[in-house]
Amino acid sequence: MLVLILDNKYYLMHTSSRENTVLSKLLKRKSDSDSIKVSLIIQTASVTLAVVGGDTVFIKQLPCANNDFCTAIRQLVLDSDVELAQAQCQIVLGHGLFQLAQLDKPNVPENEIAQALLWGAKDLVAIASDNILLDYFEYLSNNPNGSKINVVACDQAVVKPVTDLLLELAIDIKGISIVDIVLSQLHKEEAPKVVVFHLPGINVVVAIIKQGQLCFSRNVKGYDNLHQMSYDDFQAGMLNNLGLEIQRCIDFSVGQLKLEPVKGVALVVQSLDGEHMVSALQELFDIEVEMLETSFDPAFDRYPLSALALAEMEYLG
Repeated sequence: MLVLILDNKYYLMHTSSRENTVLSKLLKRKSDSDSIKVSLIIQTASVTLAVVGGDTVFIKQLPCANNDFCTAIRQLVLDSDVELAQAQCQIVLGHGLFQLAQLDKPNVPENEIAQALLWGAKDLVAIASDNILLDYFEYLSNNPNGSKINVVACDQAVVKPVTDLLLELAIDIKGISIVDIVLSQLHKEEAPKVVVFHLPGINVVVAIIKQGQLCFSRNVKGYDNLHQMSYDDFQAGMLNNLGLEIQRCIDFSVGQLKLEPVKGVALVVQSLDGEHMVSALQELFDIEVEMLETSFDPAFDRYPLSALALAEMEYLG
């Protein structure tokens, strides 16, 4: 457990290797009411607020620049026209707002792991050492010799203004997670599956997920416009490199993690031509490729990360 002292308040952050959060239960306080649930998706250029409870379903995204997330959050709270005091909130940090590094798992007691990792992470992340907020998680694996641990680091100068604002608004922060981790809510079946996830404004994420737990993930660059690709692009082989990345994840899953064979590839992409995208990728694999059918409320069709954040909060209880 890592203890951070900010403005004379103690913030305890710890992530179990079997849980699906990263910066889990940061600023956790008892809530007087759990009727209103809130998700806050913070990306480098936007903030998305979702509010659900009773007959209320509010989702809106606002742009922001220069890490001025608080101005956008204040406006979104006003626009929601919902009393959010004591509402439970799950925050998800988008790519560019956290850094991942892989280190050997320290041979220390569980309650000393985070502190031990902090020293090793300082040389691997581009964040001033005094500003590092750090936690860790492990991939689900059947490899008894696995000794690596995934370190997640974010900048206190970015996160603390947001958490301070939510405390000012009396919003109960249940946890802080990252994009790669919340994707684990997309697949709860026992057989591992590849999930390819993309939204405008973020990198493509290729993840191996089993029983709601992340086994492996990789960010794939060069496909910022994946949602805009058409039949002609697919025919020209534009998905070949993505297919290679998917295959590498499958090979890693079986070879290194010692998991059962992957049973399929599921796409979560807001594509203009999803049918032909599936067909083009299917030609590269002998396992089924499909667009993933989610159980989200239709209001979340454009905002799947918001739905996943709420699902993660519900999963953690």
